Amino acid sequence: MAIEEVCRIFQEYLRESIPHRLIAISKMEVVEQQCVEELYMPSIRAVTEKDIEQHTFYPNQRRDEVIRNIVKGIVRYAILSHRWCREGEVTLQEMTPDSTKLGKPSSRHKLVNFCQKAAEYGCGFAWADTCCIDRSDPSLEELNKAMPRMFRWYRNAHVCIVYLAESFTLDDFLCDSWFLQSWTLQELLAPVRVKFFGRTWRPIHNTRADNDKADRKLLAALSTGTGIPVQDIQCYWAGTERVREKLMWASRRTSRLVEDGAYSLLALFDVHMNVEYGIGDEAFGRLMEVLLQRSQECDMLAWAGIASTKCVFLPPSAQGYSARYLDESYNPSHDHYGLRGDQDMSVVDGRLRVKLLMVELHEATFGDEIPFLQSGYHACALLPKGLPSNVTMNHVSIVSSNNMPWRPSKLALGVVDYRWTSDDEKGLVEKGRTHFCLLFGADDTQTSWQKLMTDKVVTIKTVDSIRQRLETILM
Repeated sequence: MAIEEVCRIFQEYLRESIPHRLIAISKMEVVEQQCVEELYMPSIRAVTEKDIEQHTFYPNQRRDEVIRNIVKGIVRYAILSHRWCREGEVTLQEMTPDSTKLGKPSSRHKLVNFCQKAAEYGCGFAWADTCCIDRSDPSLEELNKAMPRMFRWYRNAHVCIVYLAESFTLDDFLCDSWFLQSWTLQELLAPVRVKFFGRTWRPIHNTRADNDKADRKLLAALSTGTGIPVQDIQCYWAGTERVREKLMWASRRTSRLVEDGAYSLLALFDVHMNVEYGIGDEAFGRLMEVLLQRSQECDMLAWAGIASTKCVFLPPSAQGYSARYLDESYNPSHDHYGLRGDQDMSVVDGRLRVKLLMVELHEATFGDEIPFLQSGYHACALLPKGLPSNVTMNHVSIVSSNNMPWRPSKLALGVVDYRWTSDDEKGLVEKGRTHFCLLFGADDTQTSWQKLMTDKVVTIKTVDSIRQRLETILM
């Protein structure tokens, strides 16, 4: 007799934890969850109390957790990670029984090979983003529902098959453009089991291993090539901790649509947002506002380059957190910010309110203008001469629009990661420690500071500690 609890957890698992459509590998057709339920229900009904006992591996392990693991072992599906073919992919409409279309030969060949590899892993079903999501819906309702769940779908897959269309071996796989795509970051981190295949559908490395995340040599290469620590590649947990470090991983990647640069990060931070296209870098701004409020990690302000058109305190994309904007001697990701900076900073009507420790530059000059990395902008070196004698600053250039050149008459540094003191109204710049700052400018007619764009994250170092009152800045 079937155990009712097992059947209930099985149905919950189908509804909440796996894709709502899957490819039935035996028929090469996309089917709804009802088909999956019908196929696996006999196996679910066959689960006994003895099975549950045998799958309980430690004392006080929750019964529902044990049953869920049993269900996950029965309901096996493979998931595909890849780059889309330029000539188009097989769509949902082409995977129905009455369809006469077969899609482009290259995309059809890829799908068939993926399903063959999935079957070799003992999977009866498979999922591909090309044909298991209805992209013909102009309302984007299905895409809106799928995006927050994709990380969970990749995590629960029996195996993630990664197809690298431009690579053959371990020697060249890091050059594949798969590593430059925004969406493939979560597809690397979420799965428990991953296998990389090259252009000819042969394994990139170690043909005997069924999980490349268990191969030390490949893991080391992945970590070096992506900048992601090995432990995160092997076992990543979504959340709003270490935000800047994760954004630095994403800064190496790009997306065809500007908005996808933000939407591809939602699951990594376990954040939910409505998907809306046509809003440009506003999508990244919305994500960052949520992350600022939730994490309160002050190093999120340690970025450089062009500012967002909507929020001057944020970059328009994750590229603003690139490692090239950091001096070699300084990496904020290696520091703990639990007792540093303003833990109550907030976004009010699109502006950031934050407490900073301000250090004014009483005199500064500028070098010659040079082109900046992004067209339409130029940079000029800042030559600070008015810093206190015990303070040194890294070499940075101020970035300005060619259409709106501005050289302020007054400059100030706002130290962001000051240390807390017993007085809530004061902060401490520690002796010998490198702190990062925001650069502000003003002219004689202005009563408030304006944040300036810089070509690097601004840092200072002091010979003696500086303890002084904090100022609330609105930018």
